[in-house]
Amino acid sequence: MNRIRIVLIGGGHAHIEVVRQFQSLFPARTAEGASVEMVLVNPEPGAVYSGMIPGVVGGHYRPEDCLINLPALCDGYGVGWYQGRLQDLNIPEKMVVMADGHRLQFDYLSLDIGSVPATGSIQEAYHAVAVKPAHGFLQRWEQYLQHIEVSRPQSVVVVGGGVAGVELVLAMEHRIRTMIGAAANGWRWHLVSGGEILIGHNVLVRHRARRALQLAGVNCMTGVKVERVHHRSLELSDGVQLDSDFTLLCTSAAPSQSLSASGLPLSEHGYVRVDDRLQVRAIPEVFAVGDIADFPQPLVKAGVYAVRQGPVLAHNLAKAIRGEPLQAYTPQKKFLKLISLGGKKAMASRGWFFCSGAWVWRWKNSIDSRFMEKYQR
Repeated sequence: MNRIRIVLIGGGHAHIEVVRQFQSLFPARTAEGASVEMVLVNPEPGAVYSGMIPGVVGGHYRPEDCLINLPALCDGYGVGWYQGRLQDLNIPEKMVVMADGHRLQFDYLSLDIGSVPATGSIQEAYHAVAVKPAHGFLQRWEQYLQHIEVSRPQSVVVVGGGVAGVELVLAMEHRIRTMIGAAANGWRWHLVSGGEILIGHNVLVRHRARRALQLAGVNCMTGVKVERVHHRSLELSDGVQLDSDFTLLCTSAAPSQSLSASGLPLSEHGYVRVDDRLQVRAIPEVFAVGDIADFPQPLVKAGVYAVRQGPVLAHNLAKAIRGEPLQAYTPQKKFLKLISLGGKKAMASRGWFFCSGAWVWRWKNSIDSRFMEKYQR
């Protein structure tokens, strides 16, 4: 019997929605009688929901609360599961080669492998960790907490003045203060950014963030970059030597792995070029979504886009199998961003809209909880 196999590489936000819709959108048999099967491939069995990471770091959630069990999700919706890391692609032969040597044949392929901070040599420092992959960061953070000496104040540096940097330095400070109380007064907190804090957000959002950072005792160092990493210190572009016991890198994004040998059309930064239907340019049987995709109109690397791409990808894969015209993905021009502020407070940002308070955190918590409930099997 003929078989059509769809292989999803990466357990990102878009792909988990495709898995959830598999049984409702994809028939057991096509009109020609071929069976349709889907396989999800990911290096880890748990996919981290990025919206809850600051809450985990701040101690409001357990690490497992932000994990989606991918094998269970696949099993619940009749999708195959394979744990492994992509090594290579052979597009002409429609073959995925895994790092362990396993090979997966495909008829349709989709990539949702995300991005990581562009850290360069910084990531080689033992005291520095990138915020992505999130599994590694959360594990290092928990290990760090377990070995804190209350009697020795420490220096913590977060590199990156975007939403992730602001949220996480405030979450880390809150967690430490909750753990050790008044002993946290001697700790030093630094946020290092090449530009201003929260560029792209309105003045009220940026003012509220600055106020929260000031109240938490965070030293904001803007207009400087990390040049070199030394033992327990960072050398900045203005010549300042900054002591650091724990360094978190929330710098600008880069592809999670090189695809230069894949035969896919890539942007100058290594992302996969796609059209507005999420198809890879000139390779209609291959799709790419989320941070790894390079769209005709550039998008910032934000999870909200990947979430919205999920239903479009699911429908387009089903339409491709049936030979029907695909639908275009239209990214929203503005989207609501709920930014946590360490404790159970948050602020909302969308264009010139701004609000802040404990009720915004409860709003964010409700949204995050509903998202997780959709994918917990």
